[in-house]
Amino acid sequence: MSTYYSQYGQDRFLHLNVFKGFKNGFFVDVGAHDGKSLNNTLFFEEILGWKGINIEPIPSVYNALTVNRPRCLNINCAIDKKDGSANFYQNTGHTEMLSRLESHYDSRHMERCKAENAEHGSTTTVVVVPTKRLETIFDDYPVTHIHYLSIDVEGAEKAVIESINFNKVFIDVIEFENNYPGSSNSIIEYLQDKGYRMINIHGLDIFMIHTQSQFMIHNLSE
Repeated sequence: MSTYYSQYGQDRFLHLNVFKGFKNGFFVDVGAHDGKSLNNTLFFEEILGWKGINIEPIPSVYNALTVNRPRCLNINCAIDKKDGSANFYQNTGHTEMLSRLESHYDSRHMERCKAENAEHGSTTTVVVVPTKRLETIFDDYPVTHIHYLSIDVEGAEKAVIESINFNKVFIDVIEFENNYPGSSNSIIEYLQDKGYRMINIHGLDIFMIHTQSQFMIHNLSE
């Protein structure tokens, strides 16, 4: 029996409906956390032999990531529209996975963090983290074809996607969180202009596939 790790079965959905056993693919996991807990890409590495890049900004969590996913390229930074550094809301305890860049926070997300911090005794501090564009990372290594891009960045999804130079890299499937109603409308429109269409909303995540992808499935619901 296959082992799935995603919070809402995202890896299972992709495995059964899109990639369908495709082996030796390549993924990029932005906001990979420790590489194992509620992770969207670990299944593809463990079961199907995929390789990939994991990106995580929190230093202590990144250290766990390097232990859990030693066969991947693991990068300690946040993804933003420019290379440099930025303030980052770093949470501990119960809200650790809700950490995010200060410049891209949603007020609804801030209220959620405050409430959950108060309930569970978690904390939030502001730290400075390095930032890179995905274009920079893809140029550095280099990467020109990604089968699956997973984005879990608690509000900075649009900045991550806008940091990609789609003239240099082909991405089959892009998945990103839709934490609050209406928060992803502009992202969907942006990707539609790049040749993508929505194939599913699963849990809080939106899946979009390029119309020229080898995995294009016409009978998936839009």
